[in-house]
Amino acid sequence: MDTQSITRLMIDTAVSRGIKDMTDDPKRSIRKLADMGKQFSTGRFQSKIIDIIQGLLENDNSPYYSLIEDALTHTDHKCIRKFGINMGYNCWTYGARVLRAKSEELHVSLPWLLMFRYDPDAGKKHTLTPEHIRSIIEQARPLGINSFCFFQKGGVIASNELISIFREYDQCGFFYFLTDAQVTAAQGAALKSCGNVMLSIDIDAPESYDTCMALRDSKLLYGIHHFYNDSDFGSAENAENVKRYLSYNSSMVFLIQKDDCCKSAGDFAKNSRMKQSYPCFIWDLYADVREISQIICENETLIEFSSDGSVHTPAGTDLNILDPDETLEHVLTKTMPVLNSEA
Repeated sequence: MDTQSITRLMIDTAVSRGIKDMTDDPKRSIRKLADMGKQFSTGRFQSKIIDIIQGLLENDNSPYYSLIEDALTHTDHKCIRKFGINMGYNCWTYGARVLRAKSEELHVSLPWLLMFRYDPDAGKKHTLTPEHIRSIIEQARPLGINSFCFFQKGGVIASNELISIFREYDQCGFFYFLTDAQVTAAQGAALKSCGNVMLSIDIDAPESYDTCMALRDSKLLYGIHHFYNDSDFGSAENAENVKRYLSYNSSMVFLIQKDDCCKSAGDFAKNSRMKQSYPCFIWDLYADVREISQIICENETLIEFSSDGSVHTPAGTDLNILDPDETLEHVLTKTMPVLNSEA
């Protein structure tokens, strides 16, 4: 057994014990788990996050205590443990070390996360398929990239092909955002079995509330998301928006900036977390992906592949990952920020 496997096993054992202890004394056990996380947190990202968590948990009245208790009651512990370790260790600790080494080798700041827009109904010749996605993941993992985000638009139900990919890449962390597609009972069971997926339901989709309640009853790890535009986040709208989010009883709320939106909810999301305003974690997906990148590689990185293979970055590019002989490494070296030599 290699060093990475031994370390992961140690973390898994410690986290399992910590979760079990929470049933007896939640506040004390959560603080103890955060202290333990500090011991294993050797990377820039984890150390900073654990410091923040420890500071927040000093507040005995923090709504995060009730958030964590609710999550432990209504989410399968194996899913919490596996997704958390895959993200915390494989992506942000071991993966981040590989990512920084490869960044120095290629002289660019590599992204910690790849985003995909996936349309199972596209039916075009030049369309991102599950086999293309497998190829990209295979190219990404040696670079230290173990986190992947999928936005599915189209399809009546969730993609069985994507669920197979989640199961196949057992050591990765996946975020799976559905727009209109429903999750069947069999698919919910399959996602729960994978354990490495954060499923998210669009609250603006029909029957989203009933879907979330069914997921909650089945103890599947899930969150909710909302695609926002420029008019969504005025001072009067925030309270109503958050009231709606809270009605879903989800611990994770992802705000996603629409393509034509010029404003960002990043500050709102970050301030709500730091001020412990609500019993849920609110994230601005694009803003927080960039902030995590800044911590890991001291550069903001963001890259997304459309369903036709076109590559999207803040600076813009005309590259397409589906072009003959195109590779992920070439795309990244041509589009990512130049590495800060002093990082």
